[in-house]
Parts: sequence; structure tokens; C-alpha cells
Amino acid sequence: MIHKRDAVRCKRCALALGPRLQAFGWTHCRHCKPLIEDGTRAPVECVVCSDYVAPFDQWIALLKYGENHGMARFLGHWLGTKALEMGLDLPDVLLPVPVSPDKLRRRGYNQAALIARHLGRRIQRPVRTHWLIKTQELDAQATLSREDRLLNLQGAFRATLCIPANIRIGLVDDVITTGATIQSCKVALYKAGAESIVTMAVCRTPE
Repeated sequence: MIHKRDAVRCKRCALALGPRLQAFGWTHCRHCKPLIEDGTRAPVECVVCSDYVAPFDQWIALLKYGENHGMARFLGHWLGTKALEMGLDLPDVLLPVPVSPDKLRRRGYNQAALIARHLGRRIQRPVRTHWLIKTQELDAQATLSREDRLLNLQGAFRATLCIPANIRIGLVDDVITTGATIQSCKVALYKAGAESIVTMAVCRTPE
């Protein structure tokens, strides 16, 4: 499997840690470090395969916009292999980050759900596409700051059932940009009773 872009990453958001932070023994980035009590014992909450750079951004574009569904098999398998190599506390069930009904009708598929399907086969976990839904289409996120993205996403996601406390959820996406979408999904799941969530994404946009 691919190791070219392996990096020491923040346990909470998977942002790559620079050599200076690693030298000081940091396990979290400068954004997440103030949010945790003891980084040395904090569990891994986010796993990614690579930074969102060439050629990986092109692979995701082939799936997301080029309808190349074969890439979903490769990316899902890659993500599953990465999780297994890390010795991650695997989730019990996988939930893809949902798209709105309008976008699903226009595109015809949710790339996160396709990746989750093949990830699930790799780590032998079920996928549930109906546990979390996106209730509305929103303004474009690309030009917004993280704070504005969070405001834009307020109330956009909803869990459709009560989540049992003893279930560990794997929240699956193709790319983490600012983390605003993932955070909004987590808020909805926590409101529904979830207690343990690990984010699993193919790529992370570097700082």
C-alpha cells in the first residue's frame, strides 16, 4: 500500500504535525492541543491516508466528479488498510457523511457512501447510510472560513435514531477540509446519544 505521504498526525483532527511539534512530543496540533486534557493518553479520533495533494486530490476528483466508481474500491481499501496498520480501535459501524437529497438526485451517488462500502468490506464492518441524514442544501462552503462554515452547517445534519452508547461509530468522508462538516455531523450524533466516534477520511487538507 502507499506510504509516500505518511506523516505523524494530530490524534483529534489528523492535521500533519511538523517536525518541531513532533520533537516536543506533541500528539495534537496547535488547534486541538488546548481542547484536550492529556494528549499523551488521548485516543485516536481521526485517521486519514494522506494530505489532500497531488495525485490524491485527482483520484478523489475522478470519483466525486468523474463517476469513476472504481476509485471508491481503491480508496476504501486504502483507508481500511491504514486503519488496520495503525492498530486503531475499530468502529462497530460505519456512517458516511451524507449529502442532501437534492445533491444525491443530481449526482446520483454519494462518494463518501461508496468509500464507506469498500472500507466496510476491508475491515469487516457494516455500513448504515440512513442513520445520519443531511436535511438541507447549503450555500457553497469552499470560500468560507471554518467559523463561517460551522454557522452555515448549523442544523444541517440529523440522526434518524437513538444511538446506543456502547456502539463506536466510524464517520466516513472523502476529504476533511476545515473539519466543520465533520464537527456538525458529530454534534448531531452526540445529540442522538453517541459517545464514541472516530473520523475516517481518505485525505486531509494541509494547513
